[in-house]
Amino acid sequence: MFEQARLVLIAFAVGYLTRHFNPLNWWQVKEIVFIKLGQTPPTLLAALGVAATILALGLLLWPLAKVADWEAQQSAQCTYRTSAREHLKRRGSF
Repeated sequence: MFEQARLVLIAFAVGYLTRHFNPLNWWQVKEIVFIKLGQTPPTLLAALGVAATILALGLLLWPLAKVADWEAQQSAQCTYRTSAREHLKRRGSF
């Protein structure tokens, strides 16, 4: 469900940007973006930068946490586990 919602949001954003800006005229798009950024107060830009960083890290770390949980469940089911103490005994270091 989350995956479908994310795809719908991406499709909407791409469609909106394609309709609003002529995608073949990137110079015009760059000028508009830089003019808007030049008129924006620095404190707002800093806040947006922090928010974008937190969002990017959240989008990166959330799937990694799910993968880590899945890996933890898989390794718990493994029957060939050996403790660190056993490894040290086998090597003769313990």
